[in-house]
Amino acid sequence: MAGQSQQYTISGISGEFLKDHDLIGKQDPYVIFEHGSQKVETSVIKSAGLNATWTETYTLEVASGQGSTGNEAMVMVYNKNLLADGLIGQGTFTLSSGPQRVVLLNKKGLEQGQVVFNLSGGSGSGVAGGASASSGMTTATTGAASTGTAATGAATTTTKTECVSCQQTTTTSAGQGPICDTKTFTKVEDRPVIKEVKTYVREHHPVEKEFVVETKPTGNERELTEGRTQEYLSTEEKIVEVTKPNPCGGVPTS
Repeated sequence: MAGQSQQYTISGISGEFLKDHDLIGKQDPYVIFEHGSQKVETSVIKSAGLNATWTETYTLEVASGQGSTGNEAMVMVYNKNLLADGLIGQGTFTLSSGPQRVVLLNKKGLEQGQVVFNLSGGSGSGVAGGASASSGMTTATTGAASTGTAATGAATTTTKTECVSCQQTTTTSAGQGPICDTKTFTKVEDRPVIKEVKTYVREHHPVEKEFVVETKPTGNERELTEGRTQEYLSTEEKIVEVTKPNPCGGVPTS
C-alpha cells in the first residue's frame, strides 16, 4: 500500500552570497524549503553578511499527490527586515538523498550566490510491509520479522556506505537513506588586480598683457592761474627821459 507522506531530513545548511542587501550593517538571512503546500523555515542568522551557516537539522514532510510538483522542491533565501523581508534568491533541487547545491537567482534571473546542504530520508509514513534495502549497498540484517507484515520493532538494517563528498562512513536505519555530514571551510585567495587610473588636472597659467594707448590733442587751450610762476631771464636798463638842467641853479625841476 502506498505511503501517505515522506520525510526528508535537511542538515549542514550553509549559504554563500554575492551581495549584502543591507545598506546599514550586515544582512540577516534565513532559508525556506518548500514542496507543494509543505514548507519548513530555518532560523535567522543575525549579521551574517555574505556567509551563513545553520547548525540545526530540519524535517521536510512531502505529502503524496502534489500534482506537477513531483520530485522538485524549492529553496528560497530571504533577508530579515523590520518592515518587509527581501528575497535574496531562489532555486530548485531534486528530492534525492545526498549533498545538494542550489544556485540562487533573483527575480531578474541574475545569480546571487548558492546554498549547499545535505538531504537524507525519504522514508514513508504509514507504509505497510518491511523496509527494502538500497540498491548497490551491502546490508547486514539482525533480528527477525515475518515476511509481508509490518510489526512494531521491525528488523534494523545497518547500511555502511562511503559518501563521495565528505568521505565519511554513515549508518542508517531501515527505510532511510544515507546521512552524509557536510563540512564547510573558508579559504582566502590572493587575486591581484591591475587598475588603470586617469587623473585630470586643471592648470592655471598667469598671462601678462601689454596695452598701447593712443592720444590725440584737441587744439583747445585755457590758461591756468593757479600754479602760475615767473622766471626772470635778464634785466635791461634804458633811459626814457632826462631832466633838463635849471640854469638858475638849485634842485632840478621836472
